[in-house]
Amino acid sequence: MYKVTEPVEEVKFKKEYYPLIRDGVKTQTLRLARKRLDVQEGMIVAAVFPGIDEALLIRINKIGYKQFKSVNLDDALREGFESVSDLKNELLRIYPLMNKFDRLYYYQFELVGCD
Repeated sequence: MYKVTEPVEEVKFKKEYYPLIRDGVKTQTLRLARKRLDVQEGMIVAAVFPGIDEALLIRINKIGYKQFKSVNLDDALREGFESVSDLKNELLRIYPLMNKFDRLYYYQFELVGCD
């Protein structure tokens, strides 16, 4: 892959998500409202991973929000999970105090290059 443009922002991901994003399996990230990303649709940002020197460039294609209770199979698949329960369990591991009414922002993206 090639570098499309200089990233204007960095988005941090867990190291385990690197191959999923690189391979186009993970195309969305959900973040609790208080952890909302300062990005806009159309922006190209650097996805960075602790312990991995290479950043991946992703284009933010769609931003929206939903309540935790509304997370569905489409979300799970875009996140790289096989089931809604697997995704919800991971979200609760990251945000243990979250309840079903909490707002999650979703950021759908596509890989456009590597840094």
